[in-house]
Amino acid sequence: MNGTRCALDGCSFRYASDESVDGVERGVHAIDHVSLQARAGEVVMLVGRSGCGKTTVTRLLNGLAPEHFRGSLHGEARVGGLHAGVAAVEDYATEVGSVFQNPKTQYFHANSTDELAFPCENAGMEPGEIRRRIRERLRAFDVEHLRDRNIADCSGGQQQQLAVMAATMLDPGVLVLDEPTSNLDAEAMERLRNMVKRLKRDGIAIVIAEHRLA
Repeated sequence: MNGTRCALDGCSFRYASDESVDGVERGVHAIDHVSLQARAGEVVMLVGRSGCGKTTVTRLLNGLAPEHFRGSLHGEARVGGLHAGVAAVEDYATEVGSVFQNPKTQYFHANSTDELAFPCENAGMEPGEIRRRIRERLRAFDVEHLRDRNIADCSGGQQQQLAVMAATMLDPGVLVLDEPTSNLDAEAMERLRNMVKRLKRDGIAIVIAEHRLA
């Protein structure tokens, strides 16, 4: 793949008639002949109005479509050796980290440290390695004040920071963010931008869907 971590080649996708399609008119292709690629250490921005297909692209990259969000896919969407519509969604766990518009929808625990540990526990890591990874992430992003916090007491920006860290706990090669700044103020957006810059330096391919280019 010539250094490419993820790619879409001529992809068209139409949701099944009974699926939620995020503003896309039923029976119409959510995306039509879309191609893109993201290499290691590269940030790719998907920018456009609501309903133009940004979220659909992210779902093809993290395996949620067409397995979870059902529909017909033509073309090829791949991440590493995984192909959308062929690989099971659980196979993407170590390949793609996902951060959604509202971080509250992706939390499994009330405690921040437990939330960071959760992906590693699912992967069967040893407790010592899990603790090491948590320490490393908190130091790397300079957010050690977020250790052992009640997530409900954290600000929206802090919750999004935790979501980004949790999405990178298994060292994925690709990180997908779907409108991650929609609920953030200017200060929180700057902190998120700095996190993205750090992940870019670490060689992660990052795909961001946003309706605001800034």
